Amino acid sequence: MTTDFHRKEQPTVPTGKEWVRRLSDWWQPAVGEPDVEPELTDCRPTAPIALAAKGDAFDFSVRPTFVWRARRMHRTRFEHLIDLYTPEVLDALRLRSERVARTFEPHRSQHLEQELNARLPAMDWTMGPAGERLTCRPEVFVLPDPRVRESMQPYWRRRIEMQADHDLAMRRAELTRERTRAWSKVMEDLEDDPRSRHAASLVEHDAFAEVFTAMTQGRKDELLRLIDLLEQAGRSYNGIGLYEYAEGLDAALTDYRKRAGEDKRA
Repeated sequence: MTTDFHRKEQPTVPTGKEWVRRLSDWWQPAVGEPDVEPELTDCRPTAPIALAAKGDAFDFSVRPTFVWRARRMHRTRFEHLIDLYTPEVLDALRLRSERVARTFEPHRSQHLEQELNARLPAMDWTMGPAGERLTCRPEVFVLPDPRVRESMQPYWRRRIEMQADHDLAMRRAELTRERTRAWSKVMEDLEDDPRSRHAASLVEHDAFAEVFTAMTQGRKDELLRLIDLLEQAGRSYNGIGLYEYAEGLDAALTDYRKRAGEDKRA
């Protein structure tokens, strides 16, 4: 009788050189050389620096931001060089800005900011060893001294109030113009009414215009005043024929009495 079987292989113990090779293969992906990047950019704000304003009684708070650039460099090396040269760049920024800041009054922080941002980035600052050159372009944001900001608050509160009053007045004027245009359209429509033309020809009087406008607003008491004015005009019909006058007056009075709720025959 025969039995099929496979011989059990004996385990082999790797030698010292084999252990080194295996460990090297396992660690290789983790410690491999990082990729070189063709273009690198990093924007870093830094702590504010104090620069004396004109008169040396107050300081400007200057908050720099540096934009760093490099070409064909490893990212870790790039960041290391930025950390290395940032103190040097801050010193250069301070030296170039101190004299400029002293020419500006303490409340002119915005003007100083514009001046520095026009001067500083005129040419990129270049630094670093050969083959690892960095460029740095600074930009600043400037605030006045906190004491100056506090003293300026009443001025700005008043200015805000004045601007709000101005905006309100302009809005009121616009609403008035809109209302005037609307009433002008109403008056134009009324002028097309023949009875209105008769009334206008009978009474050439400032009070008539006032009452006529009030009439279009539906005020009964002013309509009664208009009727009274027309009746007074009937006693002095200058330049109008008796028949034409009577016809126009009758039409106008009838219309306005109807609007006022007054019955002529009562």
